[in-house]
Amino acid sequence: MSASRRSPMRRASERRRQLQAMVALLGGGVTLGWAALAIGVHASTASRWRRREGRGEALARQRGPRRRPLTVSACSEAAHLVQETHGLIGAESLRHTLPGLTRRVAAEIKRDTCRALERERRRSAQRVTVTVPGIVRGFDSMELCRPGEPRRHALIAADGCVPFRTSWTVATRYDGGAVADILRRDFDRFGPPLVLRLDRARCHDVPAVRELLDANHVLALHGPSHYARYYGQLERQNREHREWLAASAPPVDLDLMMNALNTRPRGTLGWRTADELWRARPRIEVDRQAFADDVSARAGRLRQSLDVPQAPQDLAWRLAVKQALIDRRLLTIEKGGWC
Repeated sequence: MSASRRSPMRRASERRRQLQAMVALLGGGVTLGWAALAIGVHASTASRWRRREGRGEALARQRGPRRRPLTVSACSEAAHLVQETHGLIGAESLRHTLPGLTRRVAAEIKRDTCRALERERRRSAQRVTVTVPGIVRGFDSMELCRPGEPRRHALIAADGCVPFRTSWTVATRYDGGAVADILRRDFDRFGPPLVLRLDRARCHDVPAVRELLDANHVLALHGPSHYARYYGQLERQNREHREWLAASAPPVDLDLMMNALNTRPRGTLGWRTADELWRARPRIEVDRQAFADDVSARAGRLRQSLDVPQAPQDLAWRLAVKQALIDRRLLTIEKGGWC
């Protein structure tokens, strides 16, 4: 007779004998995991039997009814609810929403639907690649918080093609003056890029910064509001910075950290360093004024078609910068599942 057809009384007596053998092993100093393995069950199952035995409950209970098959309409409706909520609805909520749906089946439907949604998202994802170092540069700050120390900010500029940190400093105040100062030193040492990617911090859009960008013919590229994924490369670099600083003893030494990160071989770079690729970068042969005029003209046409007001950080400007870089083969967009 199979285990599924045994009576609850017979199964309970067998489990009691197994439980007694396990208790004897525990008394001999054997751990719960090994004792449960000796009687052929998982440790969680053995713990559950011990709790039932302690409460005076039956170790084996009558099995419930078999799972009833669901209709196609019920399954499709459950999958539709998961899609509408972007996978945020729980299995228990699905069970209460649709009559006749068990929690196990609801969990299976949610798992399969979420897997299909993730595959579709990966198929439609796009990878943006800057083809040449020196074209796009990113700038971001990272707050340095240590107990008992004053509030400070690490201001970091990095290339958009290779993870090469060009300039960095520690500032006590994160304002427009500090941003303009580090960008000025960065442009003087490494040359101005075509595009400077900035977030929407107020200190990134002040007269001192705008005048510096205009003087060097650099176009500012601000990302959309509340969309941190637009700065994915900078966020990944900041994650490296935080991990390094968390494992380092004070005081903070940004020079040591940046030099180590710039000279570390990376698999994504063919086991070369960011410093090697940066030094081998070609000379930028782009007419900056023509590039700026092209972006302005494209943005004007896009604003008319989109019927949106003019703003330096709007969608039309971002699309114009992207298209101008693509036309000059300085930016590529590949569709496929990487993210």
